[in-house]
Amino acid sequence: MELNYSWMKVYEAAVLETDSLAMPRRIEEARNAIAARVLQNGLDWQERQSITDTLNALSVLKRERSPQAKFAVSNN
Repeated sequence: MELNYSWMKVYEAAVLETDSLAMPRRIEEARNAIAARVLQNGLDWQERQSITDTLNALSVLKRERSPQAKFAVSNN
């Protein structure tokens, strides 16, 4: 079963962003879209799990692809 939630498009835009300077904004947009969905009624367990997984992935994305992460790697 393929899950397709409205907030996933914004998450996908963050994942596919290639401009490291735009990445923080894309991540924030994805988090905001998820937060807006959480405030609505009607989340089932599958969507809750997808949201948890996505928020974890966004944290990793922010840590690994932020401009500061590239600077830290290049200085080591």
